[in-house]
Amino acid sequence: MSIVVVRIKEGKCPEGATCISIGRVAPRPDVYIPEGDYLVVMSPAVAQFVDLEKIRARFKCVICVGPATAEAVGNCITPREYSSYGVAKLLKELAPGVVVVLRSGMGNDVLKSLVPNVVEVPVYDIVIEPDKLESATAAIAAARAVVLTSATVAEVVASRVDLRGKRVVAIGPVTSAKLAELGIPHIVAPEATIEAAVKATAVA
Repeated sequence: MSIVVVRIKEGKCPEGATCISIGRVAPRPDVYIPEGDYLVVMSPAVAQFVDLEKIRARFKCVICVGPATAEAVGNCITPREYSSYGVAKLLKELAPGVVVVLRSGMGNDVLKSLVPNVVEVPVYDIVIEPDKLESATAAIAAARAVVLTSATVAEVVASRVDLRGKRVVAIGPVTSAKLAELGIPHIVAPEATIEAAVKATAVA
């Protein structure tokens, strides 16, 4: 396997890459979504567990972090940069208001640190599955290039596989920050999508 994409759950896989899931998402019970002005959806998984059509009318607009999330949610706007930083930049261009963020329980604190009046609502938890991780380890070790799709994935993979000598691609700035913290040389995809990250593995 030349290019391996490591992600939490199954999803679309670009041609020329092997995509490996190392976990699953588990919905949290009885999620309460407060009132606000802007609703931010940070992953496609949110749409699996929240009836967004029932609540979208309560907000001025719905913001999706990137195209995969927008496809799952429908009728939302996306930032120019598909990351927490991009969402923060977009929110700063809008009128001030309360921002309700729907995300995983392992989300980062970028939005809260950059934008006022942010209320984060964990909708689901990430569960790393030992059996999947075990079978993924050999494939990652044999790969020439590895795409890491979140900071959580980066931390888990780095604890199991020696990534030195491989072309490591972070999908975005938050994943990149985690890899830098771990001391792992890497590049960052020019756009925070799996397709762009896979293409980046071929760039000299």
